[in-house]
Amino acid sequence: MKNLIFLFSLFLFPFLGFSVHKPTKAIRIDRPADAVTVTVAAKSLGKPIVGAMVKIVTKVGNITIGAAATDNTGSASIAVPTYGNQLVTISVSHSMYRENTLTDVVLVSGTTYTLDLKSRTETAEDITEKAEEKVEKIEEKTEKVENRAEGYDQDAEAYAKNKENAEKSQEQLRKEREEAERLAAEKNKAAEDKQKAADQQRTAAEKQAEEAERIKQQEAERVAQEAKKREEEAKKRKEEAEAREKAIENSKVQSAKEQEEKAEKEAEDKQKEQQKQKDEAEKKAKEEEDKAKEAREQAEKREDEAKERAEKEKEAMREEERKAEKEAEAKKEAEKEEKEAEKKEKEAEKDQKEAAKKEEAAKEEKEAAENLKKTLEGFDKEQKKIDKERKDLAKDQKDIDDKLKKGKNVEKLEKKQEKLNKKNEKLDKKEQKLEKKRKKAIKKSK
Repeated sequence: MKNLIFLFSLFLFPFLGFSVHKPTKAIRIDRPADAVTVTVAAKSLGKPIVGAMVKIVTKVGNITIGAAATDNTGSASIAVPTYGNQLVTISVSHSMYRENTLTDVVLVSGTTYTLDLKSRTETAEDITEKAEEKVEKIEEKTEKVENRAEGYDQDAEAYAKNKENAEKSQEQLRKEREEAERLAAEKNKAAEDKQKAADQQRTAAEKQAEEAERIKQQEAERVAQEAKKREEEAKKRKEEAEAREKAIENSKVQSAKEQEEKAEKEAEDKQKEQQKQKDEAEKKAKEEEDKAKEAREQAEKREDEAKERAEKEKEAMREEERKAEKEAEAKKEAEKEEKEAEKKEKEAEKDQKEAAKKEEAAKEEKEAAENLKKTLEGFDKEQKKIDKERKDLAKDQKDIDDKLKKGKNVEKLEKKQEKLNKKNEKLDKKEQKLEKKRKKAIKKSK
């Protein structure tokens, strides 16, 4: 409330001299705040950073009161024409470094503030050095690839000699597999019949549960949308009050804004030149790396060809082994299916019982959803009353704002504004209580 009164006083100050007459008193004229000049130095690993953007911003209001770009020594001198010892933040930024700040600073004229920045990208020298190391590693890998290719050639010869040594008898395994498959088929049929009955019960239960969930979801979405609308209205009222206050401050920051824009342009030009040097180093390093990669790719191609020959010979050797293994696996699979069929039959009986339970639970859930809908309808009636009161208050607020613009009866309007604010606060509390009731009811229904 005190902030609101202060805002009205600033806004109406030009009118008070003409509309309010009081006994003559001595007028105290405050002396303008002193000017200060400070230096900000930007460094990284002890070296100066050229072209960094320096800004001095007030803690209260976040207003830029000084800005500049660092020179070839990594320093920027900033003059602030009026300064009232308020807390400020000094920030230094550069596209190739991580931003750093000094917070809660009281400026002292003649002082140098030094900030260290960590590099976010590599320098041209770093890129060249790393590229040389990368090329060396690629060449080492190429040599290893060629050695592996020779090993694959030797493996291919060995596999070719041994591929005809794997034959086993398969007829007995086939008969045992067919018998197991027959038993599994009979048990699977019994399990399918029981599972079908359980599925029918489960489907009925799921439909009722879906209907209950749809009702709850529909109500929850409606409540959330209306709550969001009320929040937006409250936010709009707050923004209107802040806009009145900001209009007074705008005229003060214009000169500092121009200084900031000039410094940003200077910093941007210097940083572009540094980026150009970095790009040239990256291009050169990329060319050297591509040459090394081409040699490695040739070696990898020869390795792949040798490996392919070895794999073909190895596959031919194993083919005969897989034929017998396949028949043994088929027998095991048939026995496994027989056991699985017994398991399915038991699970189908269990599903029948579970489906019956779900059907009963779905009925209860649907009933709870319908009860929630009735409860929320009651809350909606209370909300409509609050909305109606809010519209009436909005009309009163517009009337006060219109009269304030004329600059008459300010003290009387301030009292009306206080009463109007209290009424709005009461409505806010009512809405908050009502919102808690809604959330509690929705939570309880889950």
